Amino acid sequence: MGKTLQVIADRAHDKDRSYRPGELVEGRFDDLTNPPGIVALKLYELMLREAGAALAEDRWHTLDVAAIKAEAGIKNLTRRELVDLFKELAGAVMEYRSGSKIMVGSLLETAEIETEDGPAVARWRFGTAFRYLAERSDIWAVIDRSTALSMTSRYGLRLHEMIALRANLDHKTSETFTLPDLRGRLGVPKGKLTTWNNLNQFALKPAVDEVNRVSRFAVSAVPKKRGRAVVGVEISWSVRTHGAEIEADPAPSRPQLAPTPLEEAISEAKKAPQKRVEPKPAPDTGKAPKTRQRASKAEKRDHPPGWEFPASGGIRYNEFWSGVARAYLPTPTPDLDMMADKFRAWVIGPSIPLKGPHVLSAFQRFCSSEKPPK
Repeated sequence: MGKTLQVIADRAHDKDRSYRPGELVEGRFDDLTNPPGIVALKLYELMLREAGAALAEDRWHTLDVAAIKAEAGIKNLTRRELVDLFKELAGAVMEYRSGSKIMVGSLLETAEIETEDGPAVARWRFGTAFRYLAERSDIWAVIDRSTALSMTSRYGLRLHEMIALRANLDHKTSETFTLPDLRGRLGVPKGKLTTWNNLNQFALKPAVDEVNRVSRFAVSAVPKKRGRAVVGVEISWSVRTHGAEIEADPAPSRPQLAPTPLEEAISEAKKAPQKRVEPKPAPDTGKAPKTRQRASKAEKRDHPPGWEFPASGGIRYNEFWSGVARAYLPTPTPDLDMMADKFRAWVIGPSIPLKGPHVLSAFQRFCSSEKPPK
């Protein structure tokens, strides 16, 4: 048995994350006319979770249909629709690398669902190649289950899995993929998105945006050219540091994404010194000490990385901006990603740029003016 199955067994109690064999994450949906859609891939996540460390065994695995339908993004499925999802997974012929060999095999060998009235049960057996690789796997990806189940596109979910595997690697924060390889990994249907512009517009860019918006990863994609033709894409990643660091995820040296040069930041700071806006006085309630403590922590912050507020997406996993928001917003704290959108809309009126020393005090001012929810 490889190390991955032992890790899965040891961490079976972890309900927030799943540990997936890296060789399976690296599988490619090559030349499939109808690769599994986003709902089928979410079902696949539930199946892996249910199988646990037994996923390499040649046996039936069982899951109550009610448990499947209770998950976000899979609710209210009829049995007929569930059968169709299993057909999508059973028809997914994957291409895997195993040492110097390329293995080809299906995700599922067979599946069945009870059709009688009453509580329904789904049963399945994983494919032979799938079980072979899982049994010998020594690398794994740490998948955030809530993030995976909240994804809205196949491309975003597949990119999230790719980065989840690579985030464990020390001294590596980027990798270049050829366009055919990237299409296979993301699950682009055969004959679709054959040009770089279409691949970027309809698959890669939406996937990058979704991963940046809802996951713990910050991802960017830069095209690599040979002459005037795009022949590959360099994907870079970093792990956002937040309150609950993911267990067993090493934190290698990660550069800031698109930082402002130090000389420019210092120059801007001299031109427009930052004025800190004090938070509103805490109300005389039992929650006041906690509020004062949060504000005190925020006062210790120096300045935002690159003097820049994110131009798009949420700030829930942005350590700096989420910390400032929690310190200055009223309690209970509103949704941070929604507040980021409101702030970007708000600064359009006062014409405050999102980049520069003024943005921190503007964001503090904005959060302090937010009214507590009724």
